Formats: sequence, C-alpha cells, structure tokens
Amino acid sequence: MTVKSLEDEDKLPIKQLIKAVNKKMEDVLRVVDALNLGRTEVKADGIYRTFNNGEKVKIADGNFKRRKVSAKRIKLF
Repeated sequence: MTVKSLEDEDKLPIKQLIKAVNKKMEDVLRVVDALNLGRTEVKADGIYRTFNNGEKVKIADGNFKRRKVSAKRIKLF
C-alpha cells in the first residue's frame, strides 16, 4: 500500500486506505483513553472534553454551527 509518487496516489484501493486509517485511529483512541486525556466533542455552543469518569469540561466558547461541505473531495497531503 505504499505510494512511490504523486501519480500513483489514485491507484490506492480506497477500502485498504479506510481500513488503515481506522486501525490507526483505534490505536490513538486506546492511548487517549489509557492516559485519561479525554475525548473532544464540538457542539454548537463550544468545545467540550469528556473524561473516562464521565466528567465534561468546556474548553472553548464559540459559535460552531454545522456547515455544509460544497466539495466532497478529500486531499490527504
């Protein structure tokens, strides 16, 4: 699954790419939970961090309304 040049990046099977990203994300979340760093959640009125014991802390105020994405193309690099 290694890309050797920019011309080859479209040849990656999308299923393999999604599987690799999900696997890495599971590892990251396991470490975050083990260190009790909390999970970050964005709500309309601010950004919150939820810890393992269920405690929620508001870490930023603001107006974070949902926005529609005009283009669905994802550029990884």
